[in-house]
Amino acid sequence: MIKNAGTASLEWWANHSTCLGLFPVRVVECGAGIRDAYPSPALGDEEAEGLRFLVDLSPHFTLRFDDGSTIEVEVTHSGDLNTLRLHPTDTP
Repeated sequence: MIKNAGTASLEWWANHSTCLGLFPVRVVECGAGIRDAYPSPALGDEEAEGLRFLVDLSPHFTLRFDDGSTIEVEVTHSGDLNTLRLHPTDTP
């Protein structure tokens, strides 16, 4: 059952002032804080490699919703960078 769906940005921050990756996504809440995210528009080869690099470097991203609120998530994928699974983290 889909509880909530919407749009957001998936952000990868090197530090508090430098964002090295920002990816617009459609987000679907799956339950227990887990979400599926779909880059929108779909990633081309170059963008997918950039996202893969950042996930491999550190899978911890900020998910910024349209209302400005944020949560920290861990990003996983099964090889397809246009289908992401977001797990909540305890990182402040």
